Amino acid sequence: METQGSWGGLTGGAEGWGWGVCDGTVHHNAGLASRPAAGSAAPLWPGPAIMALAFFFTLLAQRVVFLGDELDAETLERMRERAVFLQEQMTLQWQHVENVGQSWMGIRAFLSSVLPYWKVYSLLERMREVFLREQKEKLLQLEERNLEKSRVDIQALLFSVLPYWKVCSVLCILFLLLWFMWKIYKKFQRTEDISDEESSISEEKQQEKQQEQEEKQKEVEKEDLFFADLLWPVESHQSNCRLVHFLLSGVIDFFQYTLADTFYPVPERAIGVGSAYEDWSPPENEPVYCLLVPLMAPRGHVFHLDLGTPGVLPSRNSRIRVDLECTCGREQQMRMKCFLHTAWRKLGNQRPSLLHELCTGSYLDTEKTARWFQALIEDAWKRLRFPKPYRLNAQARRRSCRLRLTDFDQTVYLVNILFGVQQDNTDIYLNSQEIQVGSVPSTTWPQTCAVAEAKFFQHVASHAEESNFYVRHMQVAAYIRAGLHFSPYELKTVLMHLLTAIPLESWKGRYFLLRVDDIVRYLRCCVEEKRLNHFFIGNEDVPAEIILPQEFRASQPLNLFQHLVQDPGRQEQALQEVEELQDRLASLLIYGK
Repeated sequence: METQGSWGGLTGGAEGWGWGVCDGTVHHNAGLASRPAAGSAAPLWPGPAIMALAFFFTLLAQRVVFLGDELDAETLERMRERAVFLQEQMTLQWQHVENVGQSWMGIRAFLSSVLPYWKVYSLLERMREVFLREQKEKLLQLEERNLEKSRVDIQALLFSVLPYWKVCSVLCILFLLLWFMWKIYKKFQRTEDISDEESSISEEKQQEKQQEQEEKQKEVEKEDLFFADLLWPVESHQSNCRLVHFLLSGVIDFFQYTLADTFYPVPERAIGVGSAYEDWSPPENEPVYCLLVPLMAPRGHVFHLDLGTPGVLPSRNSRIRVDLECTCGREQQMRMKCFLHTAWRKLGNQRPSLLHELCTGSYLDTEKTARWFQALIEDAWKRLRFPKPYRLNAQARRRSCRLRLTDFDQTVYLVNILFGVQQDNTDIYLNSQEIQVGSVPSTTWPQTCAVAEAKFFQHVASHAEESNFYVRHMQVAAYIRAGLHFSPYELKTVLMHLLTAIPLESWKGRYFLLRVDDIVRYLRCCVEEKRLNHFFIGNEDVPAEIILPQEFRASQPLNLFQHLVQDPGRQEQALQEVEELQDRLASLLIYGK
């Protein structure tokens, strides 16, 4: 049966329904079932099957497992497989729709043959709209589900990546913080390096300036010393002093060995005193090397110092009393019998005590001690062997021992040996030196400050840049006083007072003339005031290194110019001698003599 006219316009397009109209004739596509013949049974409706499949796929889509916060490789692979499967199902659905449209063409042709045209058209249109609307809704629902599924997958992916993002953010922040701290450190380090370089440069400049100043100072000092040497060249006797001290030390060591088992005084190491060891002897005078030999009481004996008149310092009539000591209970240790509690007969071969040999009464005798020591030196000189041969000539003295040593070059050394006993543990000794001409008892041992004076000059030399700077001044003073009544000890006392009053830096070569003039001016002031204080008695400026008895420090200052107070005529003579000293000093500086 053929349908004419406008039927072809109602087909809805060949592509949409799978069939078309040509020349008013309906042609079915290949693959569609031929229209059934009249009177045959109608074909089955394919809608329920398609709807069942769509419902199944919808349920299957709803059963897709949502991803969690973490995605692994297996889950991602399953998601890709699911996307491919859904794409295939969409393609099958579109093909099914096309197949359904082709089926509807057969149904439409069948109905058109039995129903009127307008009824068939309206029925088919309604059925087509309903079916398209249902399919469109299903497709929209499926797309919404796919979109929601993709959103969930993206959210899961983001949540799975979020911890790594947090870690990366923290790491980036730490990196930026470390980088910023490193920049700050480098900046401060650069600043410190610059400051260190500047400080090192400034220190180097300061050191260079200091070295230049020191070099200039040394040059000036050399020039000053050269100028001072031109005025007064120093003649030092220190090498000869060391030689004499070495020879006498060997002799004393021999004495200590030979006298160990006797009851004679035991000599100790000699102490160099006097002008030669202080190195200020005038050039025209032959130096006398004075040595003080301390004596220790032998075993079984004790020295008691009798300082004479109390309050008179230094004591001139002090004596040394020798007492016997009880040695009971220590006889084996001291290898002797007690002199006090042992009968004379029981002493046997024990030699007599010191009291029978070197004492007058109970007091140590200076003359006996000098003769005894001189005999010991002559005997020891024959026994000892020195590196160089020295001829010894001992000269008799009342209170000391005078030696004349001559070497193979015929160089003569005059040695004066004094004996002394230390007062407690101080630098003051009772010595055998004769302090005045006349009849002085042989048992008198006057106090002496010679050891304290030597120690004072050693102390000054240790605190000065030039150890013997004061020697030149003392030599000039000793030279210009020749023939005058001022004693060397008075000039030395003036020098010691000035050394404690004027800083040691002001005694260098450039100040030589000023300091010599200060010595003469200070002496003149003392003569005018008729007072020159003893340096070690009642003087608070004595260095603490000098150990003095308590009565020396607590006593009133001793006036060495007391004779000027007692005799005004001697003051006028002293003033004239001071003027003579000033004239001699000017002549020495101008004419060199």
